[in-house]
Amino acid sequence: MEVSKKRYHYSKKEGNRFEKELKDKLKKLGFKIVQATVKQDMFEHIDFFVNGFGVDAKANRHLNCIWLEITNVNGNNGWLKGKAYYIIFEIIELNCYSIFKRNDLLKYAQTFKSCTTNKNDFYKIYTRKKWNKKDEIIKVKYDDIKKYELQKIYKSN
Repeated sequence: MEVSKKRYHYSKKEGNRFEKELKDKLKKLGFKIVQATVKQDMFEHIDFFVNGFGVDAKANRHLNCIWLEITNVNGNNGWLKGKAYYIIFEIIELNCYSIFKRNDLLKYAQTFKSCTTNKNDFYKIYTRKKWNKKDEIIKVKYDDIKKYELQKIYKSN
C-alpha cells in the first residue's frame, strides 16, 4: 500500500501553497520569518521560524478530521515529536490558520492507548503494520483540540 505519485505530488503542492500563503500573511502582520534548512524540515519537522520560534505548517485540515502524527511511516518521530514550537493548521471550513503549541498536542495524543487498523476510527492509534508501515497517527476532530488553540488568524483579514 504505497502513496500514489499523484497523491504525493498533490500533498507536496498543497503544503508548499499553504506555507507560502501563511508566511506572507505573517509577514504582513509584522512577524519576522526565516526559512528552515532542509535538514530542519526533514528531521526536526520545522518548516520556518516566526520571531525565532519553529513552526510546522499543516495544510487542508477539516473540522471533522485532523490527524496527529506520533510516528512517521518510516518509524521515526512524527511531527508531534519534532522540534517545532508551534503547529499551525489551515482549517478549511473556518477559513483560518489555527495556532497550537506542539507540546500541548503531543500531551493530548499521549492520552490515547487503544490501537486500530481501521482508518475511520477516531481517538485510537491508527497503524498500518499489516502493510509494513510504521506510522502511528490519531484521528481527532477540531472540537477535541480547540481548547489548546492559542489563536486563530483569519485569511480574509
